[in-house]
Amino acid sequence: MTSVTTIGNATMVIRDDEVVLVTDPWMGEEDHAYFGSWNLSHKIPESIKKDMFSTKYVWFSHGHPDHLNRVPFF
Repeated sequence: MTSVTTIGNATMVIRDDEVVLVTDPWMGEEDHAYFGSWNLSHKIPESIKKDMFSTKYVWFSHGHPDHLNRVPFF
């Protein structure tokens, strides 16, 4: 079964038996955007972070700091 988990901002984790796609990954609490002036309102659970890093594909819609995290995915 396919499922979609939203993380905040534009980040989503899409699963279909395994994590298939992560969109616009941004770990707000670990990498504040815009020189520290922008952050997520919540912490991302470790289980979801693990899913994000086990993805097959990552889609970046554009290169703004809140859509393109500097944390390496590969």
